[in-house]
Amino acid sequence: MSLRRILILIYVTVIPSLALAENSNIYALTVETDSNITSIEIRDEAEFVIPPDNAPFNMTSKKGAKVFTISQKKVVFEQVTRGEAEFDIYVSTPNQVLGLTVCKGSRLSYTLVRSDEGKHKNDVDEQDYCEKAALVLQLY
Repeated sequence: MSLRRILILIYVTVIPSLALAENSNIYALTVETDSNITSIEIRDEAEFVIPPDNAPFNMTSKKGAKVFTISQKKVVFEQVTRGEAEFDIYVSTPNQVLGLTVCKGSRLSYTLVRSDEGKHKNDVDEQDYCEKAALVLQLY
């Protein structure tokens, strides 16, 4: 691969991320669920990020965490069986409102996503139900 192609590849992949980071704030979200599987997907230009320095990352699961997968746009959390669980995730976005798709696996379960300013609870009585939500991150 030529040097020119490498530089173009770096520019195309790195520069948009740097531009997002310059104009973005990092917000902590808390997710609480009793579902055996939960997924949260971001619908806008925001990204899930690693916790900033000295920021806590907590995860508790009464029945045992099985899988925790996080990418820039989606978080998937699975437990051994249904039971109370809570974990923190961090998101970087230039917006004050975050567009989410919150999914739960069990019909009688719930998934609650909280920020400092707002919360959204998916507790509809349907199996494998996904719900679109707008979560307020910061009031003006």
